[in-house]
Amino acid sequence: MLKLNQSIMSRRAALKMGAGFAVGGLAGRGAFAETDISKVTVTGSKEMTSGARFKRSGKLRIGVSNGFSGNTWRTECMASLRKEAAKHPEIADLIIVDGQGDITKQVNDIQDLIAQRVDAILCIPNSSTAVAPALARAMRANIPVIPFNLDVSGEQWCSYIGTDPFKKGVAWGAFMTKALDNKGKIVVLGGLPGNSGSAAVWAGAKTTLGKGIEVLAMKDAYWQEDRAKVVMADLIVAYPQIDGIFCDGGQDAAGAAKAMLAAGRKLVPITGDDYNGILKIYDQHHEDNPDLKLGLVSEPTWESTLAVRTALKLLAGEDVPKQQIIQPTLIDNANYAQYVKRDLPDGVFVDTDLTDAELAKIFH
Repeated sequence: MLKLNQSIMSRRAALKMGAGFAVGGLAGRGAFAETDISKVTVTGSKEMTSGARFKRSGKLRIGVSNGFSGNTWRTECMASLRKEAAKHPEIADLIIVDGQGDITKQVNDIQDLIAQRVDAILCIPNSSTAVAPALARAMRANIPVIPFNLDVSGEQWCSYIGTDPFKKGVAWGAFMTKALDNKGKIVVLGGLPGNSGSAAVWAGAKTTLGKGIEVLAMKDAYWQEDRAKVVMADLIVAYPQIDGIFCDGGQDAAGAAKAMLAAGRKLVPITGDDYNGILKIYDQHHEDNPDLKLGLVSEPTWESTLAVRTALKLLAGEDVPKQQIIQPTLIDNANYAQYVKRDLPDGVFVDTDLTDAELAKIFH
């Protein structure tokens, strides 16, 4: 079952969402071959973190704790991180460790980075609570901590970078309610068990999901297409009527849609993010599936780029916002053709600062 931890982001949601899809500060951007980050809206909090205590001189060693590397979003995210780090000659060493989806391993990884006396730690946590004590130890050792993509509990970190999952959930809930005319049965697929992002998304969705929508089941699909396909195949057997598929990741959405097609079922309204696989499925099948509606909100893989830049600002003694919330891209039936990359693999995420040539090389 999808575990519903409360996320700090759900309590910090600044805007209430309306009934439509493109509402509450989530606004679509124009088509992109690669995202120009300088033109994206990133809202910094009024609360700031002082960089004075973290100022360094000389060559820098940056540690990165990636909670797991089990999907292509993480692959692309780490590629953006390496690309950005390579632009800065002051970074002498980039140490990326993989938690492999294991909370204990990630905590041990962070402790090892502290022991190696890295100058900063960037982190995508498997669990917002489990990693918090280890990251607090890093802060006490005067190592700045920059969590991104998924938040960390408490306040012992310098700057969180990512989209607001609560607001994304609000938008997805409103989309699903409108797509189903406030009546029908849905299944819900989330990410890693216990992750804060899926919890915050669902907390937001519950505020706009209509009372006429029945939730049949909630399952962890690990943000992995193959696993989501298996999970969805079981749900299809268990529930003869499924009118909508609520996913907080595009890999889950693509796997679920492929399970529906394999079972000979018509495709139904579905949510997710900017995963090329679900865009290609819509592109290929929407004409034969009149009930198929697409409600996607991107999760930029270049969050890692901002994380590197933030770390370098802190190490230069500059102040940074405690939170940096990215305005994502909205993709739906009307504009999907601007974003689908028909000549690139399904695993690509289209809200990226990598070029198509770089993406083709990564996912050859």
